[in-house]
Amino acid sequence: MAAKPCLLVVDDEPDLVQSVKDLLRFEYRVLGATRASEGLRIMSVENVQIVMSDQRMPEMTGVEFLSSLKQSHPDTVRLLFTAYADLTAVIDAINEGNVYRYISKPWAPDELRTVLRQALEYQTLQSERKQLLDEVRQKNAALEAANAELRRANDLKRAFIRVASHELRTPLTLVQGFAELCARSTEGPAVIHDWLMQIRQAGARLNDRVDQMVQLLLAERFERPLRPRPTDLAALLRSTAQEVRSFVALRGQRLELSVPDSLGSADVEPDKLHDAVVQLLMNAIKFTPDGGTIRISAERRSGEIQIEVSDTGLGIDAETQARIFEPFFTRLDVTHHSSGTFEFDRRGLGLGLAVAKAFVDMHGGKIAVASRPGEGTRFTITLTAPP
Repeated sequence: MAAKPCLLVVDDEPDLVQSVKDLLRFEYRVLGATRASEGLRIMSVENVQIVMSDQRMPEMTGVEFLSSLKQSHPDTVRLLFTAYADLTAVIDAINEGNVYRYISKPWAPDELRTVLRQALEYQTLQSERKQLLDEVRQKNAALEAANAELRRANDLKRAFIRVASHELRTPLTLVQGFAELCARSTEGPAVIHDWLMQIRQAGARLNDRVDQMVQLLLAERFERPLRPRPTDLAALLRSTAQEVRSFVALRGQRLELSVPDSLGSADVEPDKLHDAVVQLLMNAIKFTPDGGTIRISAERRSGEIQIEVSDTGLGIDAETQARIFEPFFTRLDVTHHSSGTFEFDRRGLGLGLAVAKAFVDMHGGKIAVASRPGEGTRFTITLTAPP
């Protein structure tokens, strides 16, 4: 059962104080005082929601008494009852915020109950408002502390980015330098020379990516707009096929290329489309048994360019196909998981196909997969290409 609200009545007439106690005993816990000093003492020890004071008292006026309570007990609602002759002083007290309302003498019981009910509602609202403001201040303080911590973390992040970029660039510089020296040498088999040229090109591409990542991270931008330019698609696809031929040869596989010169050009960002196709080719190499066939083909038709990478590999079940482009997804059965670059049925972090899809999406294109277990897989990239 909820506790009754507490009401303090201060009047130098004991009979009036008692009459209010009798009238409101069921709705309130009524305390009484016949002097202002006694009222102040009660206020110091009791949790009082509403104070009712007479205006004319011997020690101090009701306005003076209630004004002092405004300083010491600002949350308590202050009411004043008075005769008509004191109305000007009461109005001034209300305008100054020292008194919430006044009650004329004599009062009707129902009128008094109404005024007290309104005063209690006002006190409740003020109390809730204060509580909300306190909560807001606490949350603001917590946010300030969190923001300060984030600023410190951001400083650490920037320092880490600079150190990490240096650590990445140093070995890249060495790799590119030695690849350059070896590429200039005429000694050794031609195939080694081709591999070194591919290492050199891949190193240069990786160095550019590191530069872009560092710039974006330091600028706190985690995406950059696509930078398309007219690109010879046949040449780009032949280049991607050339990059994976060494892996195909090591696996005893066959790589078939069907890319006509009539494919023409399209406005794409070459590196991103190149990487998307390489990811599909490496995926095909890993999930096709030794001696299998991998095929890359492309055609232009009806304002579209379609690029297909197909294989005669393991195939993909329907449940896996539904999630195959999700980052870090490496098929539902992970009991035989083993990381690798091109070895049969080796699975990495599950980012290759997610990256390929992201790059195709950036071009406004689509990537789809069609497969059945044991019957191979076909990935199709579709790009819009105006005639």
